[in-house]
Formats: sequence, structure tokens, C-alpha cells
Amino acid sequence: MNETTPGEPSVLLRGAFSPKLRLYMLAYWGLPFVASVIGLPLLPVWLIFGPLWTRRYFASLRCDLTERSVVIARGVLFRREMTIPLDKIQDISIREGPLLAAFGILQLRIETAGQSNAATGKSDADLIGLVNARAVRDRILQQRDALDANDTGPRPVDAQAALLTEIRDVLVRLESRFGA
Repeated sequence: MNETTPGEPSVLLRGAFSPKLRLYMLAYWGLPFVASVIGLPLLPVWLIFGPLWTRRYFASLRCDLTERSVVIARGVLFRREMTIPLDKIQDISIREGPLLAAFGILQLRIETAGQSNAATGKSDADLIGLVNARAVRDRILQQRDALDANDTGPRPVDAQAALLTEIRDVLVRLESRFGA
């Protein structure tokens, strides 16, 4: 059962993260140390403090699906919490690279309308190591579609189209009255 405080949306799905993610992060962030001459002397420092950092980062990860949004939280020194409205989600993709495949984990990418950063190739939310990432993606899309089906109010585009039609009709009447 999901415990919520009054006024807080109920959580429909809480994503779990694979314990393999900690090892993946150690390897992913350790590779630059091994691959560079400058980073090689810093590798022992990473081997000492890296496990502590990855443990705290892993503990900070959260992904919740509510009735109207996806809430994602993470961070060690700087905590970041994002709320992505379901109606703004344009694409949810699954990615698996060689390093991810070696650890048996997937990356779930959520992209929203007008928010994607094409210049850097980053999406709005990258969730690495989510257990059952494909099932989570399907559940998010299912909730988004259910939200769209239940939304009977006018869409902003429909309201804009109605306003433009009304303006056009007024202009036509003015033209016919004053003979443009």
C-alpha cells in the first residue's frame, strides 16, 4: 500500500534499481582514470572514494509513476528531483551499450516536448539500471494513454484553433461591413 500525505499524489509504480548499477557506475566513472595519463595517478583515490559515492548515489535514486507524472530523484551532494508530466512525454526509449550489456542493465530515456537537448545528446531523464525497464516503460505509456483518454477538456491546440476561427470570422464581418 502506498502511504501518502494529504494532497500528495498516490504512487502507482515505484521503480527499483538493480544492485549491478553500483558496479557499473564504478567501472563507468573509473574508465577515464585508467584511459588517461593524467587520471591514472588518481585511480587509487577513485578506488577508495568511488564505492562510497556509488553507494550514496544508489541510495538516492527514486523513480515513481503517479497518476499524472513521473517523479525522478537522484544525487549525492546536489539532490535533484524532476517531475515530468505524462502529457509532455514524447518518447521513451531503451538503450543498451556494450558496458551496460556487460552488467546486464538497461538505460531508460524519457524525452519531452521542447525539452530535449539535441546539442549534447542528453534526454530529459536517463534512468540507468532500472529493474524491468521495458515493463516500466510500458506502464508509463499505458498511464499516459489512459490520462489522454480520460481528459475530456479542450486541448490548448483546440482552444487556439477556436480562437483563431473566431478572429477570422470577425475580420470577415469587418471586411464585408467596411468594404476592404
